[in-house]
Amino acid sequence: MAWDNDLTDEQKRAAAHEGAHARLLAGPGTGKTRALTRHAMFLVESLGIPPEKILVITFTRAATEELRNRLRAEFGEIAKLPIISTLHSFALKTVLANSARVRLPSPIRIADDYEERNIIQEDLKAILGLEKIKQVSELLHLLSADWERLTPDWEKRFPNPEFLGAWQEHRKIFGYTLRSELVYQLKLAFTEGKLTLKDPPQHLLVDEYQDLNACDLAVIREIAQAGAELFTAGDDDPSIYGFRFADPEGIRRFTTEYQPSDSLELAECKRCDRDILDLALYVARQDTRRIDKAIHPVDGAAAGEVQILHFENQEQEARAVAEICVWLRDKQNVNPDNILFLLRSDHNGQFSKPIRAALQAKGFRVATITDPLEPLNCPKDDDGREQKDGRILLSLLRLCVNAEDHLAWRTLLQLRPNGIGEKAYFSLYDLARQKGIGFANALMLVRDDPSLINRFGNKLREEVIAIEKLLSTIPNGEQLPLDVVRRLSE
Repeated sequence: MAWDNDLTDEQKRAAAHEGAHARLLAGPGTGKTRALTRHAMFLVESLGIPPEKILVITFTRAATEELRNRLRAEFGEIAKLPIISTLHSFALKTVLANSARVRLPSPIRIADDYEERNIIQEDLKAILGLEKIKQVSELLHLLSADWERLTPDWEKRFPNPEFLGAWQEHRKIFGYTLRSELVYQLKLAFTEGKLTLKDPPQHLLVDEYQDLNACDLAVIREIAQAGAELFTAGDDDPSIYGFRFADPEGIRRFTTEYQPSDSLELAECKRCDRDILDLALYVARQDTRRIDKAIHPVDGAAAGEVQILHFENQEQEARAVAEICVWLRDKQNVNPDNILFLLRSDHNGQFSKPIRAALQAKGFRVATITDPLEPLNCPKDDDGREQKDGRILLSLLRLCVNAEDHLAWRTLLQLRPNGIGEKAYFSLYDLARQKGIGFANALMLVRDDPSLINRFGNKLREEVIAIEKLLSTIPNGEQLPLDVVRRLSE
């Protein structure tokens, strides 16, 4: 497919931009991502830029996958694609390639959501004698805030030095890195001159630029200063990631910060009818700092309709939306497969369960799509029992890669039916702290000499030997047989 196939005139002008940094301001439904992907095609087809010299940064993994699929469809199955990555993934790859130059435990091991919530936060709560896990999560959020906002001398200004010391000790013993600090550590390595990009991209394309925070923006600037030409796309109106300190001022001051640079716009909205777009603009214009930009519906757009519904409680809301779905199905001939509910959050099915039940009572078949990694996070079944098999299997596989994966060993001790409890974990933690070693190393010492922890030593030794026996059944470099997978998770 040619890069300019089926583009509007304004999309074509944006996609064909060259010779300077560019900011593409594009409201909803104007074809922002389409213009960005076609710009990548233009660089390859018309300017002869090698695909591997084009880096495309997206905000979420879902957006990365969507963009990769779009480029695959437009470039063709055989063609080599530009590099497509989230900023966190780019930071991780760059840090891994330069691990000796960054201030992180080595080997670099990113704690996942389950480990952060069920090991890191729970341990810090116990170590500090806090009453609620929320207190720990709020303190970790303060750490992330300092990194994301690039707070100067944050370690000296952190309001709870006891927590900071406990966390630093804990991360040393368990050898992990928090996902929220990856981009910050990359920026720090750049600033300290410990890291330079050996093979920087010639062109850097950034989607949803308005959702980047101060630290993200600083890393983008480092890549640009290494020689990349920037093509950014976004809209300051829907900057929604305030919880991670997204800075819409970044897109607003782009043309001042990057010189030479051009400001491009897409104004024709194909997604919203007139009244819907007018209401959205009414809300957006309440931000006095927003960039005033042209946007209008396509010729022939309908009037559209907006309704705001209020309910006393979740059950009433669920019954009402089920009735709306009945009306759509029976009166408007809408296929139920074309009805989608989006929820801002759904912890333990708090919001989806009432809606699901109300829809099922009206004869609808319902599919709830949540985190695809949920089976690895010990979800609860209908009887409230944790399903641990996925997480146990993941931890065993991690030990196949690194036999001293401290978090994996701790997870197995915690989840397997071995009668080992919190006091044993913290006895191991104290042993590791006293000897200046990692958690897994302390566990191996106890395996060899159970008397190091008199009360729990023998039970810990038996559990380590049992886990090592399981690990010995995993074939090296081969696909795991089903019976092995079953044994590993038992």
